[in-house]
Amino acid sequence: MQTSNMTSLRAALAAAALVAASIAAAAWAQTRPSSELAVSAAQVQGYLQSEFPRDFQALGGLVSMTASNPQLSIPADGNRVQMQFDASNGGDALGRVWLSSGLRYDPQAKALFLEAPRVDRVVPTSGHELRERDRQLVSLFLQDYASSEPLYRLDPQLLASFGNVRVESTRVANGRIVVQLNQPVSMPDLSGAQ
Repeated sequence: MQTSNMTSLRAALAAAALVAASIAAAAWAQTRPSSELAVSAAQVQGYLQSEFPRDFQALGGLVSMTASNPQLSIPADGNRVQMQFDASNGGDALGRVWLSSGLRYDPQAKALFLEAPRVDRVVPTSGHELRERDRQLVSLFLQDYASSEPLYRLDPQLLASFGNVRVESTRVANGRIVVQLNQPVSMPDLSGAQ
C-alpha cells in the first residue's frame, strides 16, 4: 500500500512539473519583442561571487591589495550601481570600501564595465583613518578593475540567438541595468534569473 502511495505522489509531482514547465514556456513564447534587456542586481551579484576575491599589484609588485566579499546593489531611484567590498593589503585588513559607478558596454568582451567609478566611503578595520598610501592603493585598484575587469558578462548564447542585433547602450534605471539593443527581439524577462 505504501509503494502505491509513493508512486501516486511521484506521478502527481511529475504532472505538476510538466504543467509548470508548459506555463513557463507559454509565457516566454508570448513575451512581446523589446529592444531592452534587463539585468538585475542578483544576476550581477552571482557573477561577482564567481570572480572574487581579486588580487591587485602595483609598482611592479611592491604593493598589493586583495578585494573580497563584493556586494552590489542598484538603487531604484539612482543612475549608478553601488558596490562594496573588503580590502586587505598583504593579509592586513584595510577596511570596507563603498563605491558608485556608471556603466559602459564593451562589444569585444560582450561585457559591462564600471565607468567613472567613485569611492564614496571607506570604513577602516582599525577604526583609524586609512594612510594616504592605502587610499592610493584602493584608487589604483579601482582604476585597474574598471578598465580591465567586467562587472558583468552578458550570456554569449543569448546574444548569439539574437543574430545581428547589437548593444547600443547601457544605463541604470528603476533598480536594474538596462541594456539597449538596436532593434526589438523576443526574449524572456531575465531580471529574476541568477
